[in-house]
Amino acid sequence: MTARPTVLLCDDSRALRMLAASQLEESGFQVAGEARNGLEASELYAALKPDLVLLDLVMPECDGRRALAAILQADPDARVVILSSLGAQNDIEECLKMGARSYLQKPIDPEAMERVLRDALA
Repeated sequence: MTARPTVLLCDDSRALRMLAASQLEESGFQVAGEARNGLEASELYAALKPDLVLLDLVMPECDGRRALAAILQADPDARVVILSSLGAQNDIEECLKMGARSYLQKPIDPEAMERVLRDALA
Protein backbone atom coordinates (compact mmCIF):
# COMPACT_ATOMS: atom_id res chain seq x y z
CA MET A 1 0.00 0.00 0.00
CA THR A 2 1.19 3.51 -0.77
CA ALA A 3 1.83 6.23 1.82
CA ARG A 4 -1.41 7.91 0.75
CA PRO A 5 -3.95 5.15 0.10
CA THR A 6 -5.28 5.25 -3.46
CA VAL A 7 -9.00 5.19 -4.19
CA LEU A 8 -10.92 4.44 -7.37
CA LEU A 9 -14.07 6.57 -7.23
CA CYS A 10 -17.04 5.13 -9.14
CA ASP A 11 -20.29 7.08 -9.50
CA ASP A 12 -22.34 8.23 -12.47
CA SER A 13 -22.79 11.71 -10.93
CA ARG A 14 -19.95 14.05 -11.87
CA ALA A 15 -20.93 16.40 -9.03
CA LEU A 16 -20.71 13.60 -6.47
CA ARG A 17 -17.34 12.45 -7.84
CA MET A 18 -16.00 16.00 -7.54
CA LEU A 19 -17.30 16.37 -3.97
CA ALA A 20 -16.07 12.94 -2.88
CA ALA A 21 -12.66 13.49 -4.52
CA SER A 22 -12.23 16.72 -2.57
CA GLN A 23 -13.24 15.01 0.68
CA LEU A 24 -10.91 12.09 -0.02
CA GLU A 25 -7.94 14.36 -0.68
CA GLU A 26 -8.64 16.32 2.53
CA SER A 27 -8.71 13.03 4.46
CA GLY A 28 -5.30 11.95 3.18
CA PHE A 29 -6.36 9.66 0.33
CA GLN A 30 -5.26 9.95 -3.28
CA VAL A 31 -7.87 9.57 -6.04
CA ALA A 32 -6.28 7.13 -8.48
CA GLY A 33 -9.10 7.35 -11.00
CA GLU A 34 -12.78 8.01 -11.59
CA ALA A 35 -15.36 5.84 -13.32
CA ARG A 36 -18.85 6.77 -14.53
CA ASN A 37 -20.25 3.23 -14.61
CA GLY A 38 -19.51 -0.30 -13.51
CA LEU A 39 -17.80 -1.29 -16.75
CA GLU A 40 -15.32 1.58 -16.42
CA ALA A 41 -14.90 0.70 -12.74
CA SER A 42 -13.82 -2.88 -13.41
CA GLU A 43 -11.52 -1.84 -16.28
CA LEU A 44 -9.89 0.94 -14.23
CA TYR A 45 -9.49 -1.35 -11.24
CA ALA A 46 -7.52 -3.80 -13.37
CA ALA A 47 -5.36 -1.01 -14.80
CA LEU A 48 -4.77 1.03 -11.63
CA LYS A 49 -4.84 -1.56 -8.79
CA PRO A 50 -6.01 1.01 -6.20
CA ASP A 51 -5.95 0.30 -2.47
CA LEU A 52 -9.72 0.92 -2.24
CA VAL A 53 -12.77 1.24 -4.45
CA LEU A 54 -15.69 3.50 -3.57
CA LEU A 55 -18.48 2.05 -5.72
CA ASP A 56 -21.98 3.39 -6.36
CA LEU A 57 -24.72 0.77 -6.73
CA VAL A 58 -26.98 2.46 -9.28
CA MET A 59 -25.09 3.33 -12.48
CA PRO A 60 -25.83 3.02 -16.20
CA GLU A 61 -24.49 0.25 -18.45
CA CYS A 62 -23.21 -1.91 -15.58
CA ASP A 63 -24.46 -1.46 -12.03
CA GLY A 64 -22.42 -1.63 -8.86
CA ARG A 65 -23.34 -5.24 -8.06
CA ARG A 66 -22.06 -6.47 -11.41
CA ALA A 67 -18.94 -4.31 -11.11
CA LEU A 68 -18.33 -5.64 -7.59
CA ALA A 69 -18.56 -9.21 -8.88
CA ALA A 70 -16.14 -8.46 -11.74
CA ILE A 71 -13.63 -6.70 -9.47
CA LEU A 72 -13.71 -9.48 -6.87
CA GLN A 73 -13.39 -12.14 -9.55
CA ALA A 74 -10.24 -10.42 -10.84
CA ASP A 75 -8.92 -9.76 -7.32
CA PRO A 76 -10.59 -11.58 -4.39
CA ASP A 77 -8.66 -9.32 -1.97
CA ALA A 78 -10.04 -6.08 -3.44
CA ARG A 79 -11.26 -3.62 -0.83
CA VAL A 80 -14.59 -2.30 -2.06
CA VAL A 81 -16.89 0.04 -0.16
CA ILE A 82 -20.40 0.45 -1.55
CA LEU A 83 -21.75 3.97 -1.93
CA SER A 84 -25.47 4.33 -2.40
CA SER A 85 -28.45 6.56 -1.93
CA LEU A 86 -30.63 3.49 -1.97
CA GLY A 87 -32.39 2.82 1.27
CA ALA A 88 -32.80 -0.81 0.28
CA GLN A 89 -31.00 -2.78 2.95
CA ASN A 90 -31.31 -5.94 0.81
CA ASP A 91 -29.01 -4.49 -1.87
CA ILE A 92 -26.38 -3.50 0.66
CA GLU A 93 -26.58 -6.87 2.44
CA GLU A 94 -26.19 -8.67 -0.89
CA CYS A 95 -23.05 -6.68 -1.68
CA LEU A 96 -21.60 -7.37 1.77
CA LYS A 97 -22.24 -11.10 1.28
CA MET A 98 -20.52 -10.88 -2.10
CA GLY A 99 -17.40 -9.43 -0.47
CA ALA A 100 -17.77 -5.65 -0.15
CA ARG A 101 -15.99 -4.45 2.99
CA SER A 102 -18.60 -1.89 4.06
CA TYR A 103 -20.99 0.74 2.76
CA LEU A 104 -21.69 4.46 2.93
CA GLN A 105 -25.00 6.24 2.43
CA LYS A 106 -25.35 9.34 0.28
CA PRO A 107 -25.05 12.18 0.99
CA ILE A 108 -21.54 11.42 2.14
CA ASP A 109 -20.53 12.47 5.63
CA PRO A 110 -16.78 13.24 5.39
CA GLU A 111 -15.95 11.90 8.86
CA ALA A 112 -17.93 8.70 8.31
CA MET A 113 -16.27 8.23 4.91
CA GLU A 114 -12.78 8.56 6.36
CA ARG A 115 -13.59 6.15 9.22
CA VAL A 116 -15.18 3.53 6.92
CA LEU A 117 -12.36 3.68 4.38
CA ARG A 118 -9.63 3.44 7.03
CA ASP A 119 -11.45 0.46 8.58
CA ALA A 120 -11.61 -1.19 5.14
CA LEU A 121 -7.83 -0.79 4.84
CA ALA A 122 -7.14 -2.34 8.26
